[in-house]
Amino acid sequence: MITADLVVKNARIHTMSADQPSASWFAVLAGNIVAVGTADDYPAATDTVDAGGAFIVPGFHDAHCHTVWFGLSLAELDCTRFATLDALYDALAGASDGLAPGEWVLATGFNQERFDGHYPDIHKLDTALPHHPLFMRHTSGHAAIVNTLALEMSDVMSKMEGVDGGAVVVDASGNPTGVLEETAQILIQQLLLPKSEAELVAAIDRASQVYAAEGLTSFSDTGIAGGWIGHSPREFGAYQLARQKGVLRQRAQLMPVSDVLHPLPGHVSDPAVVSLDAGIRTGLGDEWLSIGPLKIFLDGSMLAWTGAVSEPFSAGPPGNYGYFQAEESVLRDTMLSSAAGGWSIAAHAIGDRAVSLALDTFDEAVSLYGKPRIPHRIEHGGMVTDQQVEQAARLGVAIVTQPGVMPTLGVQMREAMGQTREAFLHRHQSLLDAGVLAGGSSDRPVATGTPLEVMSSMVLREDATGYVVAPHERVSVYEALWTYTQGSAQVTGVSDRRGSIEPGKVADFVVLDKDILTAPPEALPTIQVLETWVGGTRVF
Repeated sequence: MITADLVVKNARIHTMSADQPSASWFAVLAGNIVAVGTADDYPAATDTVDAGGAFIVPGFHDAHCHTVWFGLSLAELDCTRFATLDALYDALAGASDGLAPGEWVLATGFNQERFDGHYPDIHKLDTALPHHPLFMRHTSGHAAIVNTLALEMSDVMSKMEGVDGGAVVVDASGNPTGVLEETAQILIQQLLLPKSEAELVAAIDRASQVYAAEGLTSFSDTGIAGGWIGHSPREFGAYQLARQKGVLRQRAQLMPVSDVLHPLPGHVSDPAVVSLDAGIRTGLGDEWLSIGPLKIFLDGSMLAWTGAVSEPFSAGPPGNYGYFQAEESVLRDTMLSSAAGGWSIAAHAIGDRAVSLALDTFDEAVSLYGKPRIPHRIEHGGMVTDQQVEQAARLGVAIVTQPGVMPTLGVQMREAMGQTREAFLHRHQSLLDAGVLAGGSSDRPVATGTPLEVMSSMVLREDATGYVVAPHERVSVYEALWTYTQGSAQVTGVSDRRGSIEPGKVADFVVLDKDILTAPPEALPTIQVLETWVGGTRVF
């Protein structure tokens, strides 16, 4: 018998494998699980770990998060710490202490809901920061708040009309309020980007440390290298360097934004495609770092009322149907020409009108080019109808919703969509019942990314008032855990290697102090992550 590198014994293991749901030990060789058992018949090993009766589950995978953004935000002013706008103004003024005139003050996580629906007064921002430009990101990521100095530095005043896929919000007199929606953020971001390689690696390091402490062993960074969501054209290279330096502790699947693709010449018999130079496309990489689907933004945000919906938003200005980020024909052509080039597509679609565009285009892409190895995906699916659930199941398309946002954003979502559409918000149980691919995800830093907290919210679906949002979409604790392990592995095309503790899978696992499957759902956030292992190596 081959000597294993590691045996983990005396554990209570939920394998998430239908063939052997529970076990007490498993053996690891070269980072892979080679044997799993229940009796004391484990093989000889170079190293043995006695789990002391602790509970072990497969490593958690966040299938939709923004890791670099999150890592950068950890070094910025956190707006969630303040209960009043006056306190926020004071904190912004304090953040400028020690900065030279002209240096930027950066803040993150602004949500008007914390301030009775009010955005900052640009004049008060100017008073707080007379010599420093401000860039304060809305928690949704789909808007930003800036001061007058930032507007002047970016020459926004001359670009207020005709921002494609975005808007510079103005008051009744036509003066900028400091709020920039969607692609209008780029007018400011172009002064702040690209981030340096050192800044990106440091951000990845900060985020990765948090992930390890929470039991995350893999993640998908949904939007790098371009657009308003990317931070540098060299973002993938920064991930490579972080991996080389040992500060990327998880497996990462990265999604380039559609902005960075371009028409790629080829043989006369080849289809017309948009791709990256050399024909680089979805699937390149290894088990540690790989290129995932192409990320394309079809519409905006439910919180900012910029998602593309078929009926007007119930909140905000009357008659508002949201909007697409470009002409529908342009978005469709980009998705099809990307699929022709071998890309899986991850379409950001909040409103049902955007979901329809994505699904109909995926249907066409599958008929032309077949099903991709890594599934096409809908990101968020904030509002998905029954017919769209059926269509996604038929096509093998994943819908990566975030029911975990309910505690922080559920009230705003219900107000935005109204009671008649509440049943379609960030669905979960319906997806599982229909056989739609569904992964565990957080959209961090838009909302909490701690997996056990997100799983609790998947089960409870309670907003900040305790109201249960679409109770028929509640899932069991087992289904929540399945979604964060097996489900995420399926969504990201790696279910043959991840998502369960069984022979042939990588040795990614989490040691917990309590049994996740018997704990009350409201108690899941109190369960402690004792250890996190990736590829048979302890990272926390």
